[in-house]
Amino acid sequence: MGRWSQYDTDEERLPEGMQRIGYDADTETYTYRDADGSTWEGAPGNQYGRLTRVSGPPAPPPDYDDINDNEEVSVRMPLSYDNSSSPQQRPSWRHEMMPLLNFLGLIGLFLIALFWFLGGSSSSSPPPVTCGDQSAPHKIVAGDTCWSIAEANRLSLDRLLQENEGLDCGALSVGGTVCVPQT
Repeated sequence: MGRWSQYDTDEERLPEGMQRIGYDADTETYTYRDADGSTWEGAPGNQYGRLTRVSGPPAPPPDYDDINDNEEVSVRMPLSYDNSSSPQQRPSWRHEMMPLLNFLGLIGLFLIALFWFLGGSSSSSPPPVTCGDQSAPHKIVAGDTCWSIAEANRLSLDRLLQENEGLDCGALSVGGTVCVPQT
């Protein structure tokens, strides 16, 4: 016997005035009656938990004070058949799937950020270099330096740097282009 088994009774687990009146084996739901006579139903498969109202309290007896109201009294329907009082709606599928949808949203944001950071660094290609009429383009290969390019074309380093304003000789990238002046 468990330590807290004394709290497994209906008196301890159900709200005040609520009593269990039945069980439907087909739908696996328990049915309860409130103190005012309204009928409640539990969630499928749960003995206790969230209860939803199935029908309201029984209709009060008709008031026969005025004889002319007999036509109106005969037309009245009991409250349990009244369409104006609808039972509580079941939660939508979005409410039930919210934890999974939040998780998938976080994974999607992570993947977007990952591709943005990875793709952003490789997509920034340098603008193409246009050389003037008095110079020719030279494609940089592995091992090239500003000094070796100037020596190969019989130029001074200052003349090469003057033709290529803003050229950083310490950061020549393979595949880049440098303009070499023609003598």
